[in-house]
Amino acid sequence: MTTPIKAQTEAREIALRDGAHFLLRDVRSDDEPRLRDMFACATSEDIHFRCFGAMRGFAADMAHRLAHLDPTRELALVALTPPERQPEEILGVVHLAQCPEAMDTAEFDIMVRSDLKQHGLGYRMMTEILESARQRGLKAITGNILRDNYVMLQMAHELGFKTDAVDRDAVRVKVNLADSGSSFAETEREAT
Repeated sequence: MTTPIKAQTEAREIALRDGAHFLLRDVRSDDEPRLRDMFACATSEDIHFRCFGAMRGFAADMAHRLAHLDPTRELALVALTPPERQPEEILGVVHLAQCPEAMDTAEFDIMVRSDLKQHGLGYRMMTEILESARQRGLKAITGNILRDNYVMLQMAHELGFKTDAVDRDAVRVKVNLADSGSSFAETEREAT
């Protein structure tokens, strides 16, 4: 990323509009087993939307990849169960990877555990990582979303992403962080 990434291993509490509370922090290497557990619970539809098709070894491969990021060009946040709920579980992950061809741009990907979808956790995680990207000096965030992933397309639209390109199967979206006005996190906090 344009500003060196310093991991924030200390978790902070976030609240969703429905009153649910979660912890949010940067991913750590010791999260690999918890990430594997979360990905192992993914439905075939979730894997299809996340990987644009089926993927053998999805849970283990993705868990290893996200637990061992390159901190000079990647950032990932995990949503966790609150401390009173043990054992600790990862409920969602959002990831940014700096684009090699445009150092001030990163591409996002996100996944929320299947049983927690459409409660606002993914939206909140996106606002947090977009704000982190802005603070680190990134200018734009892009993503590829399958055309039939209507929920994700709607969320991207609500967050200010614009259609950048369309092909037969996917829509490429982009948000210019300088054009997005107020802080993403402030906007979300005002809504809660």
